Amino acid sequence: MNDRTLITLRDISLAYGRRQVLTGFSAIVEPDDFIVVTGANGSGKTTLLRLLAGLFRPVEGEVMRRAGLVTGYLPQRRDIDRSFPVTVSQVVLSGLHCRKPWWKPFTAAHRRQAADTLAAFGLSALAGRSVDRLSGGQWQRTLLARALVSRPHLLLLDEPDTHLDATSRDDLYRYLVEWSRQCAVVVVSHNADALPAVPGRREWRL
Repeated sequence: MNDRTLITLRDISLAYGRRQVLTGFSAIVEPDDFIVVTGANGSGKTTLLRLLAGLFRPVEGEVMRRAGLVTGYLPQRRDIDRSFPVTVSQVVLSGLHCRKPWWKPFTAAHRRQAADTLAAFGLSALAGRSVDRLSGGQWQRTLLARALVSRPHLLLLDEPDTHLDATSRDDLYRYLVEWSRQCAVVVVSHNADALPAVPGRREWRL
């Protein structure tokens, strides 16, 4: 693993309980990568993304991360409960927990960074709105803003275009093109052909 490489996976095996979903998988993620993860249902795409996010450990194999690596993660929308009483601004600000000690409060600089990110995603007018009152496209932009507010080195997205209308999908792809110039991107997709053809694009097929 060189000084630039973000993550190296060596002979990774993953499982849910007793069910093995991935065996002997090796790969690297470099700073300028745009990686599309494809494969059949149950092939381990979401599990692999959670491993990259640091939420899972492999059953076997080795994961090496660059020191100081900051990751932004956008899970599948259906995995998130929107009934919790929280505003758009609070959701985006929560993406900065990785940039401070857990026991310290958010600073004025953190709040300015969150406000700047809200503006970048056209969410300033919705900052005080409860997330259960958002449209699908607004909610997806909120989640993407949360994933990017920390200025991550690696952005992980799990089927981000599912259930979006055409306008929201086009907006998402525009954001991906813009942010792929600033960080590595790994995206799970059932519609890989629709994703933008950006420099550094590669495919992992599971």
